Formats: sequence, C-alpha cells, structure tokens
Amino acid sequence: MKTQQGMSTSMVIGIVVVLLLIGGGIYMVTSDTTPATSTNGEAMMEKEEGDAMMEEDDSMMMKVEGDLEMSGETSFRGAVIAGSSSPLLEFNQRDYETALAHNRVVVLYFYASWCPICREEFEHTKEAFDSLTHENVVGFRVHFNDSEVTPPMEALAREFGVAYQHTKVFVKNGERVLKSPETWNTARYLEEFATHSE
Repeated sequence: MKTQQGMSTSMVIGIVVVLLLIGGGIYMVTSDTTPATSTNGEAMMEKEEGDAMMEEDDSMMMKVEGDLEMSGETSFRGAVIAGSSSPLLEFNQRDYETALAHNRVVVLYFYASWCPICREEFEHTKEAFDSLTHENVVGFRVHFNDSEVTPPMEALAREFGVAYQHTKVFVKNGERVLKSPETWNTARYLEEFATHSE
C-alpha cells in the first residue's frame, strides 16, 4: 500500500514538473525576443559587476583579517556563548586553530546536552568567562556523546582521551596542560585560568 502511495506521489510530482516546463516554453516562444536579449545582456553585466564586487569584498576581508592578526588581535567567527575579552564559543575548527595559532590558553569543555551535571556546571563556565578582562583565554563548548557531535569534535575527544562529558581540557602552546572530569564552580575556573594563562 505504501509503495503504491509513494509511486503515485512521485507521478504527481513528475506531471507538475512537466507542466511547468511546458508552460515556461510557451511563455518564452510568445514573448518578444528583442527585450529578452537586452535583458540578458543587462543581466550579464550585472553578474560581472556583482562578481567584481564580491572579489573586492573578499580581498578587503582578507586584508582586514591580516590587519587584525598583525595588530595582535584575533577575530573569531563562531557563536559566542559568553565573555567578550576572552570569549567562550561554540566549537568550530577554524576558531580552534586560530586560538592555538595565537598562543592563547584554549579551554575545551566537553558537553552533553542530556547531562544535568553539564548544564549546571556550564552556568559557572559562562560566569567565569564573563568576568575575564584579558584576552589570554579562549573557550569552546565541544559536544560529546550527544546528537550535536560532529566528526571534528569526536576527533578532539579521541586526541585528548576524553571518556566522560563535563571534562575540561586546557591546551597551551599546542600541549595539553590540564584535564579534569571533576565538577568546578566559578571560583575554580578563575583559579585555573589564572594559573595557566600566566
């Protein structure tokens, strides 16, 4: 029964597509060709102008990013969860690599959306990042063992031997300097930030 219903749905979609194609062909045949030609020429010119503007925007963007990196500042593109001077971001590979390249202390919080301990502790994580006034620390919420895990997140968990959600990993100068599955409060976060960002 379901197979017949699926086939009839496919047939209806096919008929609609054919009718649309026929209708479009009839419209093109009956329309005046002279304005269409000039419209196509204008569309080509607009496309070329648009492409030139996009190339200009891309080169400006690269220049701005280069200027930011040369001035010692770092621009992150991911979603900011907390913090301004030292942001806590949703994990993405580009921002993670940028943070490592600028020799910041990188804090990875392995988070599972179903975990009540993670949800409670993550409030302290956010408070700690909100209170930082220097740019020495960058944090990432890395999903672990939940529906939002991506292959780069899984690779990161394997790299640092993470076995449990709510594990914190600190990376400095490309090396792991701390790994803790314990539950922390805001004061403990600030203490560890101070210890490892000197």
